[in-house]
Amino acid sequence: MADINMFEKLDQTELQMILNKLPMQDAVRTSLLSRQWKDQWRYLSNIFVKQPPTKEIEPSLTSFISGFRGNKIHRFHVQFNYLPDKEEQVNSWMWFAVTKEVEVLKLDTAMDIDKDPLYLTPPFIFCCESLVSLSLKGCVVELPDSGNLPNLRTLSLRRMEVGRTNGGTIRKLASMAPMLERLSLVNCTRTRNLNVDVSGSPRLKELSIIETKVDLARTTGMEIFAPSVEKIIFLYASPRKDYNIYDVSNCIEFTFAISDQLHEYLWTEVREDWLSLRYHVALLNLLPHFQNVKVLRICNWCVQSLYKAEVYDKMKSRVTLFCTTLEINTAFQKWELPGVAYLVKACPAVEDLCFVMAPKQSQIPQLFLKPNDFEERWYWRHEARSLVTAHLRNLKTMAFKLPGARYHSLKLWPMDLGIFFKERENGAELVAALKQSSHKQLCVVLSTDKQHRCFDKQ
Repeated sequence: MADINMFEKLDQTELQMILNKLPMQDAVRTSLLSRQWKDQWRYLSNIFVKQPPTKEIEPSLTSFISGFRGNKIHRFHVQFNYLPDKEEQVNSWMWFAVTKEVEVLKLDTAMDIDKDPLYLTPPFIFCCESLVSLSLKGCVVELPDSGNLPNLRTLSLRRMEVGRTNGGTIRKLASMAPMLERLSLVNCTRTRNLNVDVSGSPRLKELSIIETKVDLARTTGMEIFAPSVEKIIFLYASPRKDYNIYDVSNCIEFTFAISDQLHEYLWTEVREDWLSLRYHVALLNLLPHFQNVKVLRICNWCVQSLYKAEVYDKMKSRVTLFCTTLEINTAFQKWELPGVAYLVKACPAVEDLCFVMAPKQSQIPQLFLKPNDFEERWYWRHEARSLVTAHLRNLKTMAFKLPGARYHSLKLWPMDLGIFFKERENGAELVAALKQSSHKQLCVVLSTDKQHRCFDKQ
C-alpha cells in the first residue's frame, strides 16, 4: 500500500515526465499502477514504438491512436518491418502524427532498398508545418507538386530511394524547407546517380553524405551543389565512378573518411590493384574542390590510399590545400607514412596539426601499399626532418591524441616519448625532428583520455 501511495503523490507534470521516457507499450501498462495513472498514457507527448522480433505492432499502435486524447505530440518514432499490405495503416499513423502537430517525426521501416518493397511516403508529410526534425529510413520519397516545411531544421534520409522518377528530389525538398540547417544522407540511391542539390536552402550549414555499403553500382555518379554549407562530412565504402562538385564555396570544415567495411571487402572479395587505384583517384579528384576549407579531417584509410601519390607520382598527383587546421587519423604504421607526408606537404598554411592515433585494436591493416616500396626507418627519418624544416613553417601547434590510453608523466619536456608512442615509434620520430628544428614558439600537445599535456618548444 505504501508503494501505491507513493504513486498517488506524483503530480501531473511528474507523471508525464516519467511516461514520456517509456516505449508506448510500457507507458500503456502503467495504467495498472493506480487510479491516477489510469488514463495518463492518453496524453503522451513522446511516442516511441518498436516492433518486437516475434510480434506485430499494428494492433497495439492502432488501438493506442484510437484512445489518444491529447491535442499535440512532440515526438513520434515508429520502428517496424514494412509489408505492402500495411501501407494504408502506416499512412493512418503518419496522418495521426501530422494532425497532432508533431515536431519530431522518425519512421524506420527496417527495409533493404535492394530486396524489399519500400514504403512510399505520403505527400501530406511534406506539408506538415509543425515539423522541426524529420528522419526517414527504408522508404521512397516522391514529393507532391507543392509542399511546405517552414520550420524544418533537421532532415535525415537513410537507406532511401530519393526520387525514382525525379532527379531533382533533394533540390525540391530543400526548397520546401527554407529554415533547414542540417541534412544527412545515408546509403541513399545506390543504383543510380545521386544529385545532392541543396541550393534552395540558404540556411543549410551541415551536410553529411555517408555510404557504408560496398555494393554501389560502379557506373553511378554523384553531384554536389551546396553553396551555403559550412561543414561537410563525406564517408564511403566504395567510390562511385564520378564526383562532380559544382559549388561548396562557403565550406570551412571538411571531414573525409572511408568506411571500415572497406577492409573486409578488399581483402576477401577482390584484393586487386585496380580497385585500390579507384580509391586513390577518387580522393585526389575530391580534395581540390575543398582546397579553401579552414579545417580538414582525414581518416587512416584515406591516408593509406594516398601512398601512390607520394611514392610514385610526387609531382603529377600533387594538390595544394589552404587549411589552417589539419587532423590526420593515423597510427604511423609503415603503410600510412607516405600518405601522412603527402597531406602535410599539401597544406603549406597549416597552423594547427593534430594526429589522432588509433588504439592497437583499431589500427588498419596494409591493403594499398606494396611491402617493398621503401625502407621504413630511413624513409621516415628523412621525411620527418623535411616536413618540419621545409613544410611546416607556419605551424603553431602540433598535437598527438591517443584515445583509450592512460599515459601519465610528471615531465613535460624532455619526456619519455617511448612510453607515449609505444608501438607508434614513427610518431616519436616526428617529435624528435621538432626538437632539433629552429621552431621557437611551437606548442606541442600530448593528449590521452586521462591526461592533457601542453608545452612549448623553446
